Amino acid sequence: MTWAHVLSLSRIVAAPFVAALILAPRGDADLVAAALFTIAAITDLIDGKLARHTKQVSPLGVFLDTSADKVFVSLALVALAIGGLSAGWVPLVIIGREFLISGLRSYAASRDRIISAHIWGKGKAALTMVAIPLVLVAADGQAGGALSRLASHDQWNAAFIVCSWLLGLSAVATVISGVRYVLDAWPLLRASESETPSGGSRAAGSR
Repeated sequence: MTWAHVLSLSRIVAAPFVAALILAPRGDADLVAAALFTIAAITDLIDGKLARHTKQVSPLGVFLDTSADKVFVSLALVALAIGGLSAGWVPLVIIGREFLISGLRSYAASRDRIISAHIWGKGKAALTMVAIPLVLVAADGQAGGALSRLASHDQWNAAFIVCSWLLGLSAVATVISGVRYVLDAWPLLRASESETPSGGSRAAGSR
């Protein structure tokens, strides 16, 4: 168990607390949830670099890093939808895409191939990590929390709408990145159609 592993696990531990705060009565619980989410999200920027710097990169670390991200973001998105702070289609799209890509990567791994992350995948992850706390901050001001004194109610309503659109944009980016992953994996999927169950290949015309 390395410090990088601990940082990854901290996101899994923080996830239910963030979800509980989001589902609490509107107000400063949203601000606390935004702060906790942001702190936990920062660990995502550190654990991988720490593991590479200390030369402690391992399959366990990769598993914990990717799994922690999925659990952390998924619980927050579901809580936002249940609490009425997000449209229901947003978590459906984002979480559904995660299942699809995880399946593709597992299939590729079974054939000794790796589907690498690309700029769209990294961009959608960063956008989602930014949009979620911004929605919570706007919700705090909208509900009369500690930040409500900084702007009028109408201004907080407008800020919440903008942040909600940003979260929706992250879902759109998720779809685009998912399509890109499928396109990257398509040659591998097509290649499997020309193979026999025993692993040998045969011509397409022999089927």
